[in-house]
Amino acid sequence: MGLRDRECRAEGCHVPAPWCEAHHLTPWSAGGRTDLDDGVLLCSRHHHHIHDPAYDAEHLLEGKFRFHRKPRDTEPPGSTTDAS
Repeated sequence: MGLRDRECRAEGCHVPAPWCEAHHLTPWSAGGRTDLDDGVLLCSRHHHHIHDPAYDAEHLLEGKFRFHRKPRDTEPPGSTTDAS
């Protein structure tokens, strides 16, 4: 993967491949293959984002990933939206 993915595959991230972690596009536990075609390199930050339900990961045509933080449906407990 390091020859193909010379850096983190997240859009705009340039962490070099030796500092990245392998990520299976389809988890092995869900029948994913353990080959290079089913893997990408992501830096630690983006590897955590791809597994975090608070983020959406969009797989772009050029093979990069774009991360979006999902909007919150509700305010956290204890917060108020009333400006009075």
